[in-house]
Order: sequence, then structure tokens, then C-alpha cells
Amino acid sequence: MKLITHTHLIFYFAFLTILSGLIYLPLVNQIGYINDDWYLMYVARVAGPDIFHQVFASDRPMRAYVMGPAFELFGLNPLPWHISAWFLRLVSAFSLFWLGKLLWPKQNQFAAVSALLFLVYPGFLSQINPIDYQSQLLGLALGILSIALTVYALKATRLINRWLLVIISILLGWITLGLVDYFFGFEVFRFSCIFLIVWQKQLDSLRSKIMDVIWKSLPFLLSPVGFLIWKIFLFDTERRATSVTAQIGGFLSSPFNTAGWWLVHLFQDILNTIFLAWAVPLYSLGFSLRLRDSLIAIVLAILLGGLVWILINKYFHSNNSNPEDESFLKNFLPQPIILGLIVVVGGLLPVTLANRHIEFLNYSRYTLTGAAGAVIVVTSLLFSFQVSSGLRNFLISLLVGLSAWTHYANAFTAVNNQRVIQDFWWQVAWRAPQIMPGTVLTAKHGGLGLQEDYFIWGPANQIYYPHEQTGDSVTINLPAVILANENLLSILSGKDDQEGNGRGSISSIEYDNILVLTQPSSSGCVRILDGAAPNLSSLDDNSIKLIASQSKLENVLTNGDHEVPPVQIFGNEPEHGWCYFYQKASLAQQQNEWQQVINLEEEALESGYYPGDSVEWLPFFQAYARMGNQTELRRIARVLRADPYLAQQVCQQSQDWALTSEVINFINQLMCNPK
Repeated sequence: MKLITHTHLIFYFAFLTILSGLIYLPLVNQIGYINDDWYLMYVARVAGPDIFHQVFASDRPMRAYVMGPAFELFGLNPLPWHISAWFLRLVSAFSLFWLGKLLWPKQNQFAAVSALLFLVYPGFLSQINPIDYQSQLLGLALGILSIALTVYALKATRLINRWLLVIISILLGWITLGLVDYFFGFEVFRFSCIFLIVWQKQLDSLRSKIMDVIWKSLPFLLSPVGFLIWKIFLFDTERRATSVTAQIGGFLSSPFNTAGWWLVHLFQDILNTIFLAWAVPLYSLGFSLRLRDSLIAIVLAILLGGLVWILINKYFHSNNSNPEDESFLKNFLPQPIILGLIVVVGGLLPVTLANRHIEFLNYSRYTLTGAAGAVIVVTSLLFSFQVSSGLRNFLISLLVGLSAWTHYANAFTAVNNQRVIQDFWWQVAWRAPQIMPGTVLTAKHGGLGLQEDYFIWGPANQIYYPHEQTGDSVTINLPAVILANENLLSILSGKDDQEGNGRGSISSIEYDNILVLTQPSSSGCVRILDGAAPNLSSLDDNSIKLIASQSKLENVLTNGDHEVPPVQIFGNEPEHGWCYFYQKASLAQQQNEWQQVINLEEEALESGYYPGDSVEWLPFFQAYARMGNQTELRRIARVLRADPYLAQQVCQQSQDWALTSEVINFINQLMCNPK
């Protein structure tokens, strides 16, 4: 087998760099903040990088020592975070290749293919979320490098070199566990490699091998044992998910039921990590793209798969009739298969015991500790097939191509979601020059889910309250609530005010001071509701309809200059299409500037823009009613009458529009009692 010269190694590493760049980087300049990035970047922006010590003090304090320097280096711009995440993924693959070479020095092709598949592994979908996952990706790189250094130390001949490598390996192991506690499975990986190295030696007896494994493992116990002592006895965590004692308590309360579910989820996650990762994310993401985007993804997959096929045919040539390969199949393959399975199980056990479970679209991060073992198993199976090297190389290329398709679809979905979020908040900025501090926001936007309150208050405060703050915690001037059932009840009753204090921020939730923002689909415009006369769409979520009357529009301050969303967070200002004119008209409506509302409609229609949702005609209908223009009222009424829900709202609200009796009667004839 080839790939043994320095030239081949350099070419191989260069190829992995280019390949991974083509897979992970094409769309990253269009992907902004995702999920937890919103609160992380806001508190860092207003309080500086030291705030991360408060943010992570409750569960993983080591993360502050990564996020703080990273923020100082990269700032608010997501792009360098993406590049850093890609680089860390590359370092992880290089480290796994080195580890494979150390474990099986004669099996160059096996090590190269394992590292290649690990680099493109499609089960981890949070590569597109590099700010929040910077620590996980650094932990992944350091964890595998630490294991490689452990094996290298065992092979070192000079005592001083060996102990220096041991110390560095232990330190990297500590850092890895400090960054991500569920990476504890890497320690199973480490001790399995130690066992494998000892097992490969020609010692006299099984007892000698066992004693040698124990002796060589002792120094490396400092990493996991030291971490467990700190985690259980010295560190007081506030998060149940990261609390060892809380998980033990949960098990003791129902041991048989808990153990049964652990076994079920562990088996499911083993299948997910090794096999389903190559298919389920692709099915969920790749087949949901539009035709044009699907074709781009397929072409990219074919091109990159083809490049891999060319590489492995040119540089990884092997001949199955070679005695070395026969020995490989008989004596070598059982080792990586067993090692890979142990690594997968060991990596997933901490996740399972914490009552977590792999869900590719939400919790793909739990595949990380088992991913290295998964690709070792998959590579072993590829080499164990009694097929020609050409077919094997095709299968390897196919896996790379499918992974490229998955990652492109994942990134493209993130880009589309990002556009919805950015467009939503640009529209809010057009509509609301300022929002009064203390206002509690709640929202539905563009059909995207909002799992946490900071998905709302993060972007809102980035726009309206980006000012520097001092102190140990950041005050959230515009807090938010998501529309969960318990929050709906509190909003409707106006009671159960809450004080939030955690993750480096403090907020005060006054449920009788709500401002409701809604955009039921990305094709429609954002509406900031006036509880006295909420213009509701038939497309609005039922939770929005339920609390619409509680929205206090007076919290939108119409005086003063508009706050401009920062471009590096929200992208360039969108085209001034229909929604721009609608937002400006809604603002003029709030200010009772009815002629301005009419002027904006005329300008929009002259430019060829029209509503995406019939509810967006209502400000203009009211303006023409106030101006007594029956011709234009009749024009808009034809649209509104087609939606009985809108017609009913007009009938109810028009009684409070301070209209003349003539106009009221006209509206009643048009909308309420049509002939």
C-alpha cells in the first residue's frame, strides 16, 4: 500500500484541506447567528469578553477561556468563526490520521480513508453554528490529538520524551473534558488504544499483557478521575443536564425503567452514529430543497466524489492478491472493528446516562464523541467486503459525495432561515424607530420555530440597545417570552411577573406589558399588533390570536431616529419592496398621518409591489376611510371581502375609527351587509 512518502502526505493533507473547504465554506458568508449565538454575542458586545465567565459559570466554566479570546479575535462577524470551525474540523481529521498510523503503521490506506470519512462525517450538522460550537469543535480536535499523543508517548524510546508527551496528553485531556463534559467517552477511546498497543506486542502471557495495560494506563487516569472528582465533589452546577448527582438521583428513583430506556436509546444511537448518519440527515435536508438547489447540491456531490475517486485510484492502489492484503483481511480488520465499536459505545454512554438522545436536526452534537469510532467501523467494513479495489473505491467516493450533498443542504437551509430572520428584524427596524425599555416582546416569524426567549430578545437588543454596560451581568432592556402554554396564561392574566437571572444576564418579565410581533409566513410582512385593534391574519398562529388584545402598541416610540441594524449581524438592508412601504405606512397609521399612508400605498403600487397577505391592506383601507375616499374603499373592499375573517375585523374596528356617519354606512354596506 502506498501513501508513505512525504510528498504523498503533503498532497493528501492539501487534498483534505481543499475538499473540506469546498464542502464546508461555500455558503458560510451568508450564514449569521443561529440559536444560542444571539445571546452569546449580545452579552459580549455590551459587556466585553469577560462576561463569558458569568455565562458559563453554571456548567462549563472552561468555555469562557475559549470564547473570550475568540471574541476578541473574531468579534461580532460570524465569518471568521466559520473559518475557525472548519480549521478545527481539519485538525481533528489530521489527528485521527496520525492516530491511525500510530496504531497500524503498515495500513496507510486504512488510516487515510478513516480520516477522510471522519472529515466529511455527515452526522454532525452544527458545523453551521460555529460560535456556540467553537468549544465543542476545539474539544474534538484536542481530544483526538490527546489520544494520538498518548499512543505516541507509549512508542517513544527516550524516557524524557515519553513523560513530556504524557504530560501534554493529560493536559489536553483535562481541557477537552472541561470544555465538553460529555466528551468523557474520549477516555474510553484513549484506554482502548493503550490496550491495543500492548496487545500488539509479543509478550509471553495474557497476564503480562494485562499488567502492562494497567501500568501504562495509570498516569492517564489523572485526566478522567481528576475531572470526575472536580465535577462531583468540588463543582456545584446549576444545570440538571450537566449534574452527575442529579442523573444518579433520577436513576435511583426508577432504576429498572430508566435502565431499560437507556439500553433502547443507546442501541438506537449506535445505529444512528455508525449507519443512519449517512442517510437520515440527507433524507431530511437534501430532499427538501427546490429543484434548482437540489441540482447544485447533486453536481457538487458528483464533482467532489469524483475527485476522491481519482485520488484513491491514483495514490491508494492495492492488489487483493498481495500476501500483505490477505494478512490484512485475516489478522488486521478485527482490531479496528472492535476498537471502533468500543469507541462508539463509550462515546455515547455519557450522553445516554444524561438522558440525552441523538436527533439529527436538533441534537446532532451527540454524534461527535462516537464519530471517530463510527468511521473506523465503516472503513473496516469497506475493506472487509470481498470486492475489487475499484468497487471499494467507488463506495468510498459515494460516501463522500453523499456527505457533501448533506452538508450543502444543511448550509443552504441555514442560509434560507437566516434570510427570514434578518428580513424579519429589518422590517421591525423600519416599523419601530425605538421600543421602550422594559417592553416584553413575543413573536412568531416566518414559520420558523422559537425554542428560547433569547431567539427574540437577542436580535431585538442588538438593534435597539447595543450600548455598553458595566457590572457582573447584562441587563436585558427588551426581554422576551416564547408562546408556551404557561406563558400564554400569564399574558392573558397579566400576572406572575418574573425576574430572570442567569447566563450573564438579568431581565424582568412584566406580563401586562407585552408587545406582539407576528409574521405567519416569509411571504408576508411583519406586523406589530395594537391590542386595541389588532389586525389579524387568518394565517396567524392561534397563540397570536389568543393574546393579540394584550399587545401594547404604545411601547413603540415613534419619535426620534430609526435604529439601524448592524450589517455584520443582520446583513445588508433588503430591497425596499412592498413590506418596506407597509412598515412605513403602519408607522404613519400609528401617528395618524393618513395622507402619508395613502402616499406610501400609491408609491408601492406604482413600483409594482403588492401585499403577500390580504391583512396588509387594512392600514390603507383605514386611511381611505378617514379621508372619505369611497372609490378606493370599494377597490380594497373587493379583496377584504374574500376573507370573512378580515371582513369581520373591519366591521368591528371601523366603529372606533372616528368616521363620519356617511362613511360608516358605506363601510357597513361594503363589508358587513354586502348585497
